[in-house]
Amino acid sequence: MSISVNHITKKLQGNAVSRQWMLFLLLFIQLPAFASTLLEKDQKTYVFDYVMSIKRSALAIVDSNLVVSLQLTAIQDVPVRQSVILAPVLEDTTSLRNVELPLIFLNSRNQQIYYDRNLRKAYPDAISVRKKKGVNLDIDYIRTVKYEPWMKNAVLKLRKQSCACSNMKNRGEIIAATFEKEEVAPEIQLYPVFLVPPADNSVKVREESGSAYLCFVVNKWDIKPDYMSNPVELQKIHNSVNLVKSDSDVTIRKMTIEGFASPEGTFKHNLMLSENRTEALKNYLYMTNIAKDIPIEASGKGENWEGFMKSLNSRTDIPQHSKLLSIATSNIPVDEKEKRMRREAPEGYDYVLKNIFPSLRCTNYTVIYTVRPFTLEESERVFETRPINLNLNEIYRLADKYVTDEEKYYSIIRKAYNLYPNDSYINLTLAYLALKRGSTEEAAEYLTRVDDCPQKVMNQGIIAYLKGDLDQAIRLVEQARQQGLTQAEVQLQEFNKLKH
Repeated sequence: MSISVNHITKKLQGNAVSRQWMLFLLLFIQLPAFASTLLEKDQKTYVFDYVMSIKRSALAIVDSNLVVSLQLTAIQDVPVRQSVILAPVLEDTTSLRNVELPLIFLNSRNQQIYYDRNLRKAYPDAISVRKKKGVNLDIDYIRTVKYEPWMKNAVLKLRKQSCACSNMKNRGEIIAATFEKEEVAPEIQLYPVFLVPPADNSVKVREESGSAYLCFVVNKWDIKPDYMSNPVELQKIHNSVNLVKSDSDVTIRKMTIEGFASPEGTFKHNLMLSENRTEALKNYLYMTNIAKDIPIEASGKGENWEGFMKSLNSRTDIPQHSKLLSIATSNIPVDEKEKRMRREAPEGYDYVLKNIFPSLRCTNYTVIYTVRPFTLEESERVFETRPINLNLNEIYRLADKYVTDEEKYYSIIRKAYNLYPNDSYINLTLAYLALKRGSTEEAAEYLTRVDDCPQKVMNQGIIAYLKGDLDQAIRLVEQARQQGLTQAEVQLQEFNKLKH
């Protein structure tokens, strides 16, 4: 018999049902027909009880969060056109309090397709996997919740439901997942660590850079401000210089200009053009007062073969690409390269002449300036307007002001990461913050950009623990202790609780 969504909704109105059950019934009511049957006591029909093996289970308090870690193996197959939903629930039967954690969907092939098309957005934090017939499926599950005192007496239950069409069946709970008293690992505290950069009294040197693509009359080098796209390109240089000049916290030291030509014609002629055109731009910046009182170092670099090679390596759609690349990478003189491309790859040469060579005629400019030191109060203002003017020590002093405000602290460090994505201190701090949230993969990724230090080794040990490898965790933390990290001794004491 067909049951509509409206019918189910009316039946449920006014009843005290859990959020999960309401969603399950409404979302799965239109799935295909339920295929399995139950085993009665006097029958020998196969039971679909969805056997799960618990390879690892752990609860750990990380600062103000509780990290839930499970490693499951789904053994029994999921019937065709059916889904199994595993609902992890942290529950204290004494206080009758509980927390529902993100779901795990085990799907048959058709149901995985249905999930991807219709349910993924509704359950962004859930895990959804397809259980292939006859193949055991390993599932790693790590989630965090805000820690509350009542959770000390709670257990983790893994409830199972099967869904197909309008038939929702409760498949019970996995007793092993409730952490029976004799198997429950003791709660332990984790101590991820980071480093604050040392005091930095060195002069802060910064740069404001850009590229302009000025147009010149053929074989000429005088600057024509209104010629073709020159108004826009000259304004780019003007804007960059003004940005620095308008900053009262900085002192401009100098400006550099490097001019490049495209490879058509002789190298000697192109070198002369680039030198004269760069010198003409320098004079223009002085005459218009754009660079008034700023020392300018101008140099012509000749033909821009480096830029040409970057274009060839990134553009395989260029006609006769292989031939052009072969000639460009050969050891023959550059003038001969241009002639051979014109002669041996005419179609490709015509293409690059029209579509790539114009972009090689560029002028790279850099305004080099120094920045004064800032007080903590000044750093807050500068961080909102020109954060690049702060050094790492100033950024960390500002972040320390908000050490009790996790969201604000994280936003400061994350913004610093956008400025210095490869800095070892910032990546170590972000790994620390990720571990506080139980995000092991994120933490591990940040640690790949951290220089070798005992703090890195310590955090790698905590990741090993959260992934279920206690022996490796102890080895790594012991290594950090031997390297002189005092927090490692405390972490070892916590890990040793799990050995008894």
